[in-house]
Amino acid sequence: MFIEDKLKKEYKWAANELGSDPALDNRILFAARKELAGRAHKKKGLFLRPKLTHVAASFVLLTGFGFATHSLLYKENTGSVQIEVQAAKGFELTQIAPEEIRRELASVENKLTTGETAIVYFAELEKEKHPLFQQNPVIGVEKPEVVADWKQWDEISQKASLSHSLPKQVADDFTFLEGKLGTPYGAMIGQGGETWLHELQQESKATGKSVVWKVVPNTASPINTYTTLYQNEQKANIYFTVEILSKDQVDIQVSTPETTQYEPVEVNGKKAHYTSNDQFLFSDSGQYKELSWISKEGEQTIMYHMATDSMAVSKEMLKQAAEATQF
Repeated sequence: MFIEDKLKKEYKWAANELGSDPALDNRILFAARKELAGRAHKKKGLFLRPKLTHVAASFVLLTGFGFATHSLLYKENTGSVQIEVQAAKGFELTQIAPEEIRRELASVENKLTTGETAIVYFAELEKEKHPLFQQNPVIGVEKPEVVADWKQWDEISQKASLSHSLPKQVADDFTFLEGKLGTPYGAMIGQGGETWLHELQQESKATGKSVVWKVVPNTASPINTYTTLYQNEQKANIYFTVEILSKDQVDIQVSTPETTQYEPVEVNGKKAHYTSNDQFLFSDSGQYKELSWISKEGEQTIMYHMATDSMAVSKEMLKQAAEATQF
């Protein structure tokens, strides 16, 4: 689940407005951490893809857009991270169905070899009303290498500066299935994002195809992200994503559909945030529920996300899974 994100897809070729190299981050998608999906966006300037993400996940990164129709869900400033999450109107897709987007992304992923990343252009997104869709009609997709051995993945995670071993089982009957670098949804797209968009737009016009794509170079993320997937016998999923940030200040502005539910939660005596989005672009269920928290550990700031796209997984189950990580 760790597309991420998230995913404007983590935007107005957002980086341009925030300065630095334009790079498309997958946390918007993780626009799409997060609706589209999308996630974190560094002021230094990346053209962060969706984060969604994140952001991930289930959220769309706002990059300079001021909406009058929004409400603040929560705001937090911890360590090197300042995050603000808002519920806003206007994320509904009217020109293309979410199912079609998911189908096309899955088709492209199936054509990739392990380790490859692609950028997918959807002409219909440019016809949508919301500016995040209009200005970011591309979504990153990748076929990452996965680690199916829990012991090996646990060692990788601890080397990544996690202070303790990952649990092999969470929420009673969810056991480790696999781990991978990156967010649950989406992919990081590099500095050629704007150029590739232009190329795909031209290809779409020349061929008459509303969906076109191309393989692009992999891009190193400014945020080291690790996702662990747990699954039960009913194939319900719980994703545990860990994002290790640099010492530089990171400002994240996330916009999520107005139907998103929010609730402050306490886990193991620490503050956490629970959100439930029923209009998530990347999951077949349309659901994305997440319990997230930020921790300052030594000189590092780490963001944790315990999430699910399964309707059968409740807030209480996510909380139980979070407590099992012993953060």
